[in-house]
Amino acid sequence: MKIMIISMMLGLFILFSVNVGFDDAFGTIRESRDTEQVSQTNEYANYVHFQPEWKSYPRNLIVDVSTTWEREIIPGEEEQSDISKYGAKQRQNGLQYVNNKPVVALQYDYRDCESQWFHYAKTSLDFLEYQLEMFRENNSIPNTEYSDEFQKQKLLYGFAQFVPICTSKESTNYEYTVSINDDTIGFDVYFVPSFIQQWYYFLNPGSFEYYDECFANNFQKFTGQCNGVDKNGGLLIVIPDELSRPMTKISVKLTEK
Repeated sequence: MKIMIISMMLGLFILFSVNVGFDDAFGTIRESRDTEQVSQTNEYANYVHFQPEWKSYPRNLIVDVSTTWEREIIPGEEEQSDISKYGAKQRQNGLQYVNNKPVVALQYDYRDCESQWFHYAKTSLDFLEYQLEMFRENNSIPNTEYSDEFQKQKLLYGFAQFVPICTSKESTNYEYTVSINDDTIGFDVYFVPSFIQQWYYFLNPGSFEYYDECFANNFQKFTGQCNGVDKNGGLLIVIPDELSRPMTKISVKLTEK
């Protein structure tokens, strides 16, 4: 009887040891699947056509964005970037309301942030001009056409565009440059924690949130850096409803730090 009990205890001990061994082995395999950071760039443009309810009707706006960020991948399992097609996977074209007024917006599926791609309409000349504009000597250019107080009044009836970031982190740091090619107006820009701030800005200003020291008011070009940005955050750019060009362009360059 004692021999049987000893044998059973020995068997259970061996079984337990084997299970622990397998768990440790699989744990070691999981831990060995280290991730690495790869630099990735996404470029796209959003087109906005103002409807008759806007003072800027029938003018148009392009928000041209270049985002460079560090994507976290498992080596060998990353999605292959399809740069050769120079296009996005999806395109959305529909009626939207900003500040309770309608616009027709054409935008691309950039919020995925999973694959690297460039906007199909970009040419090498566009890219060169964009880079030169972003790195001119004057990093920030205040708007001198009218005062900051006038800007506040104008933006009550203005337009806002949210530009999301891409990141593999829960929070991150971003350097940003924004410029507008209409020298008759200025823009305000804020780093905000989420897309919903685009609605709070106009509909519920008391609940509007942005990161401290991560904003600029009444500029025609501005360069800054924001630290501790949530992964759902991004830039909110606000302009007056007073576009003077048939096609106004806002250029945005975002770089994760």
